[in-house]
Amino acid sequence: MTPHTPTHSLLRLVAFIAIACGTMTFAAPAQAAPDTSLYPDGSQYRAVTSTWIYRVVDEDGVWFTSPVGLRCGIADDGSYGCSGNLPGVTAGENEVAWFVGDPFPRLYQTSEPRFSSPAPQTLLRERTYIEHRGSRCSTTRDSGVYCIHGNDLTSQLMVTTTMTWRGADALPSS
Repeated sequence: MTPHTPTHSLLRLVAFIAIACGTMTFAAPAQAAPDTSLYPDGSQYRAVTSTWIYRVVDEDGVWFTSPVGLRCGIADDGSYGCSGNLPGVTAGENEVAWFVGDPFPRLYQTSEPRFSSPAPQTLLRERTYIEHRGSRCSTTRDSGVYCIHGNDLTSQLMVTTTMTWRGADALPSS
């Protein structure tokens, strides 16, 4: 009969643990779900070099035109919007905007568009963004316009060449 010493018992325990670990299967770490958001990741976009060229005489804020002719702006209070031919909206609606204090961007018809200056507006090139008063608007690689206020996901809006999207869930405006 073999004597049981503390060292012998310890060796048997280590061997048991090694064998048990060797036969265990380990699950791969869970992968994060891919981001299926319709909104663009603008982290690779370039900031405009100067906001001064986006100023318009006798108007507050910054103003720009998208590559497809949509006229947009960010007001001095951080509100923003776009005016013009908005794809995918009810006939007659010609402005989409988010205003400070609103829980969701508005879509409406107006005879006096707030985000279309009578003066010429500077082109905001694709994959470029402008920031003003806590809001950021960018022109996407597909000539769409995307805007957000800070990290407020409910303030998001995007106008593409085929649809107008609003809010955190990217609800279509049709």
